[in-house]
Amino acid sequence: MAPMLATSKRLLASPRAPLVIALVAVLLSLPTLGVGLMMDDYSNYMVFYPPFERLGGPRGDWDLFRFLDDTAGAVRAGMDRGFWPWWTGSSLRIAFFRPLASLLHAVDFRLWPSSPPLMHAVSILIYGATALLAGLVYRRILGATVAAGLATLMFALDDAHAMVIAWIANRHAVLSAAFVFAALLAHDHARRDGWRAGRPLAALAFSLGMLAGESALGGLAFLAAYALFLDEDTPRGRILSLAPYAAVTLVWLVVYRALGYGASGGSFYIDPARDPGAFLAATVVRLPALVAAQLAVPPADVFSFVPESKTHWTLLVTLPVVLFVGAALVFALRKDRRAAFFATGMVLSLLPVCATAPNDRLLLLPGLGGLGLVALLLSASREGLGRIARPLVRATAGLFVLVHLVIAPLFLPLRAYANGAMLHGYVERAIASLPGDDALGGRTLVIVNAPDPLIPTYAMAGRYARGGRIPAAVRHLAVVLNGSQKIGRPDAQTLSVTLSEGFFHDALSNVYRNDAPVRVGDRIALEGMVAEVMSSTPDGKRPERVDFHFDRPLDDPSLTWILWHETSFVPFVLPAIGEERTLPAIDAGRAYAG
Repeated sequence: MAPMLATSKRLLASPRAPLVIALVAVLLSLPTLGVGLMMDDYSNYMVFYPPFERLGGPRGDWDLFRFLDDTAGAVRAGMDRGFWPWWTGSSLRIAFFRPLASLLHAVDFRLWPSSPPLMHAVSILIYGATALLAGLVYRRILGATVAAGLATLMFALDDAHAMVIAWIANRHAVLSAAFVFAALLAHDHARRDGWRAGRPLAALAFSLGMLAGESALGGLAFLAAYALFLDEDTPRGRILSLAPYAAVTLVWLVVYRALGYGASGGSFYIDPARDPGAFLAATVVRLPALVAAQLAVPPADVFSFVPESKTHWTLLVTLPVVLFVGAALVFALRKDRRAAFFATGMVLSLLPVCATAPNDRLLLLPGLGGLGLVALLLSASREGLGRIARPLVRATAGLFVLVHLVIAPLFLPLRAYANGAMLHGYVERAIASLPGDDALGGRTLVIVNAPDPLIPTYAMAGRYARGGRIPAAVRHLAVVLNGSQKIGRPDAQTLSVTLSEGFFHDALSNVYRNDAPVRVGDRIALEGMVAEVMSSTPDGKRPERVDFHFDRPLDDPSLTWILWHETSFVPFVLPAIGEERTLPAIDAGRAYAG
């Protein structure tokens, strides 16, 4: 046992460790080559097939993540066509400035449009490069030590990174992290060794990270933490060292706002500048969830779709974990400035991502700090610890070994493939179960219910990109994941939908709307249909019954009706006038898993 441990330590401290570990990460990621497209991959794919056009959408190959900007009439045009559901707020905007990542996707879709495995191969190679750069950062900060090797190993094989590897459209996060790590390397080389070229190279790398995706903003957290805890210059010199990155960020913010980018008007994304109160309230709940997921358990994914009324359960689960692990880290590492750097960088880099629902895919960049902390605790001496501190640190170290060195490497390929295959299969089943070309071309497709409000868009995008006919318009009436759904037909042109749990009780429906209450009597008019709120839930926040008035009889041949049943869409048989029918809620797990 002792010789094996000594060999392991020697290998972890080896100069070749970052490269070898990065190659292992690439090998473990290879199962995603067979995953195929998923979610936003389909809508991105559709953009490259003319004559597709969407008002308020992409303006070119560099602008693929402009899903909806503040172009006048864009929301209304999208709702009339069916890109956005009837409950979409008039102020909705979902547009992200990611030109570098977008151009890389354009290469994919133009050079090998029919080969998702090649697209996944590009993502895998970028992840391998990111893991290598993270390893080099650890060696700069921690030296040629076992701690540096451990941190690199845990970062590269962290199963929390499964989704950013498997999801092609999430490549922007990996690309941003790679450039941020390159910036940290050049910055440290310049500050510690006086390498003059390091300053402009670090600023250039950080700029490229910002052009790859807004998650690079988290890089400022690590640069500021470096100035606070690792830079040995004067206070003035430390502040000045951050000036190039502040200038890059300022220019980026001006361009971001001037070109209409941002996410607002819905509850899924919060704009901190426009709604600081909501952002602060969300951060109180989401930050502990993300810290707990990064350092220990449970995964942040389990809190992604917690209803707003039950967010206190998130705190009840995650806060004890954070306090327990945090106490152990303080006892073991309170005098270590490197630990202060990693902890500060992790926490501050998590703040921007608190603007959206907690998810493990948000932990890539913060993982540099979190796993640096874990490695320092695992390799720290326990001498001098008190009677309370020693068992606490020992228990935390055992938890870290189990989570990061046993479970994570085993789960990385499994989670990457399973999540990707599940989400790919979900959309493929939706595409395959759509009515034929004769039932869609030039008609209005009415979807009575679906597992989420995104699947109609993805299914239409996939069908369109394969040359299939798509409807003139889509009307998605409801998402029903809890309770029951009553369907009535009070007259020839009206379908009445009553949900026992109310509309918008699922998190994804709130991608399209904010928390403003929908009142009884409200009427949302779309081309050919009016949605009228007839009753609301007891708290008055959500509709309970909505009547959908069409401009023609419901059985008119120009309307095609479907609903989701178990694992796919099936035809919907309209009730007779005066008849009411009760349908069960959709089992989301069955719907996604198939």
